[in-house]
Amino acid sequence: MDYAELLQQVQVAGALDRATAEQVSLATVVTLAERMSHDELVRLGARLPNQLQLAVRAGSPSCQPFGADEFVRRVAQRVGEMPQTVWTHVRAVLGTLEREVAEMEAVRVRLPREFDALMA
Repeated sequence: MDYAELLQQVQVAGALDRATAEQVSLATVVTLAERMSHDELVRLGARLPNQLQLAVRAGSPSCQPFGADEFVRRVAQRVGEMPQTVWTHVRAVLGTLEREVAEMEAVRVRLPREFDALMA
């Protein structure tokens, strides 16, 4: 999938303008990278458009065990918004990635069930 197509899907899913879709997509991928192991990160990163591969590398693959609320809080902090505002935006990004990138299935299996609401 190419970057413009992915952003367009995020825009539609989250009812966002392009700039917001891009900002939230990058912040979500960086935060996801912090939550993943190095091996998961390599597999997922290889399947993402180049612009998101850079975001994956910007995250620290330290497999930090934070929950869904903390995930959204970190994304919100990165984009300068309140977590309540960003929740649906993060959901649009993760849902799009799950539909379009097969490696997201392995990521989802490793995340706690509380992340299900973010990946619908």
